[in-house]
Amino acid sequence: FERKLTISLKLEFKQELKLEDQASTFKQTLSEISFSYQVFDGLRMQIPYRYSTYEDKIKQRLSFGGSYRYSFKPMSLKYRIRFQRTIEEGEIPEDLIRNKFTIEYKLDKNIEPYVSSELFHSYSEDPVQFDEYRISFGLRIDIMERSSIKIFYIFKKEDLTKSDPDEIGVFGLAYSFKM
Repeated sequence: FERKLTISLKLEFKQELKLEDQASTFKQTLSEISFSYQVFDGLRMQIPYRYSTYEDKIKQRLSFGGSYRYSFKPMSLKYRIRFQRTIEEGEIPEDLIRNKFTIEYKLDKNIEPYVSSELFHSYSEDPVQFDEYRISFGLRIDIMERSSIKIFYIFKKEDLTKSDPDEIGVFGLAYSFKM
């Protein structure tokens, strides 16, 4: 859900349920609230907070970031950087920097395919070592005046510093409503 509070300030709430093993097993549920402020056309600053529940643990994540979108009809380019800290009881907090680049193409007024890539790395390591990357593509379809669905696929490779990094494929379906 998304709600403009003022011309420049926006509040977003996201609820997700993640399943695995062909959608037969619970993996995670998360709730995220985010405030964002549009500094000027194209530039937005964001502060999201996420609370995630797994079968055997709870994680909390606080982030600070910004994004810049440049549009030249019918295409737009977006770059986002995010500094995040993840806290899990009994574990050392994990601090990461995430860089994401997205290309969107507006086919018509209701359909917008996109492709994106994202790199994760710790900001306490020198030299920088990438820990994870994601490549995704999808389609956003406006279904009514203020709602849309998104169908997407994400390929991610985690723990790149290990000799055998984990490779994960994610199919997703999302519904969005602007209030």
